[in-house]
Amino acid sequence: MKWWRAPFKAVEGESCSNTFRLVNSLSEAGFNVGRLVGPRSLKGTGLQPGDFVVGVEDHYSERLMNNLGEEYGVDLKPLKAFNPESVVTVRSPLIGVYSGEGAGPSYIQDIVEALEEMGFRKVSLLTGPLTPGDLSSLDALVFGGEDGFGILSSMKPEEARLIRQFVESGGVYIGVCGGAMLPVKPVNILGAAYGLLGAWEELQVVECEILSDSVSELPWPVFSGRRLGEVLRTYPVNGLVKSKIVKKGLLTLGYRGEVTMLHAGPLIKAADPEQVFGVIGSVLESAEYGLPCEKAVEKAQGASSIIMVEHGSGKIVLFTSHVESSETPAAHGLLGNALFLKTYGNGGKRFVQHVEEIKPEDFMGASESCRILKLVRDAANKVVEQVENVIPGLYANQLVQEAAKLSMLKQVISRIAARESIILESMEEVLKAMTVLHELRRKGFANTQVGILSSSLAEWSYVVGKARKALPQLLEKIVETQELMADLSTIMVSSDRGDVERRLAAIWNALAGGRARLEKGVLASPGVVSPLASLLINFTDSLEKMRLLRKILTYLKQS
Repeated sequence: MKWWRAPFKAVEGESCSNTFRLVNSLSEAGFNVGRLVGPRSLKGTGLQPGDFVVGVEDHYSERLMNNLGEEYGVDLKPLKAFNPESVVTVRSPLIGVYSGEGAGPSYIQDIVEALEEMGFRKVSLLTGPLTPGDLSSLDALVFGGEDGFGILSSMKPEEARLIRQFVESGGVYIGVCGGAMLPVKPVNILGAAYGLLGAWEELQVVECEILSDSVSELPWPVFSGRRLGEVLRTYPVNGLVKSKIVKKGLLTLGYRGEVTMLHAGPLIKAADPEQVFGVIGSVLESAEYGLPCEKAVEKAQGASSIIMVEHGSGKIVLFTSHVESSETPAAHGLLGNALFLKTYGNGGKRFVQHVEEIKPEDFMGASESCRILKLVRDAANKVVEQVENVIPGLYANQLVQEAAKLSMLKQVISRIAARESIILESMEEVLKAMTVLHELRRKGFANTQVGILSSSLAEWSYVVGKARKALPQLLEKIVETQELMADLSTIMVSSDRGDVERRLAAIWNALAGGRARLEKGVLASPGVVSPLASLLINFTDSLEKMRLLRKILTYLKQS
């Protein structure tokens, strides 16, 4: 076996996703992947802390790794004097992303796209209510931005208890912005001041001072804030900040100095300095302020931006700023580091399901799904047009927050609908993969990658079956939403504010999902966005694995 070095170092202003994408893809393809996690470089190898290594069997030519390095933009180098025991093995994690009530669809989409760029494709979108089955197989659970208190107020205490137990049994909780506030235990304000939030009581683990919250009136104007029970929560900074890395460890591998991050939420400071890996050092000039500039900067400087806490057998990672933002690609690696925390030294058993032949009905199902997905795209684009027409009326009726939420949802729908060609692309790849698989089997060749390619075809067949059942229902929901939007446009001027809000709640629930709110006539629904995004994630995963495996298998040394 030959070993190759895949360097990882976060460089300000540059994307650091390529190395993650390569090693995740190779791990999924059955290759041995490890990482140097110690504090020092490895003499004689050029390996630095955070670098990955990939073990490749001798029957593959060196040209394979050279071409993969060129394709992924990673400077792969062969390691001559190398002991595999000097690194820790790592595998791609199973990830759950909460996409239920309170989670912002645009932030969730940002997280999904950042994960995809880094090659983390084993992703489930969890619309809630959370169940033991949702969390039992996960390595990491991610809660993104928007409204942490919206999540907590809709969540039942038993769901919060499941999250805590998930961490205590070895899982990794990753909170970003609003999601970072869920496990926070305020040390400067009594929890009861925030109102009755039974779920929060189950989750308060990380002791922090919430710098942006106050129970008294502030002696300066507040430009951006909200009331939470007796508490006034302000949002001092909305824009780019510089976070200083203050502690080395698994969470900050490959990082040193400062990293630019997008901040848009509350400010906190961990009570235990040992739990802090990053602090906000400065605010960039382009930022907007929710308080007078001097006060906003004063609160931001020194606030904890990266926190990690051991809890039970697992870990809680809090990013108060948006590590997934496309504006700050160099910060994505921090999210990648957090996702790997549970899978170090854990190769895991790979379940391989072989398939001898894709059945004709699979292609028929995929073709029908492709047709319906195009209809979904067209119907979704119609909804986007309707939203654009309604938004001015919402602003005119002083429904500013509702207009902003609907505008963000419109953008998410457009981003998801733009990927409607993925099923057709996967069908084309299946045909190419089957050709390669038949040729190798005819020659009597079998190895790990051949088995995984066969398994990927089986996975594709399963995803096609899911899509065939789900897409007609999603199309029906979108068409119903078109009717709701048309009704809203008709009555918006003549109806009272309460009626408009109820209709908006029904539209939001139909598209983004939510829990039952009978006082507004809204039934529980997973919505359209998360189920559709989940299907596309599944197809993307199958497509990318088949594409890479087919390429790899063409480099076999044929006898």
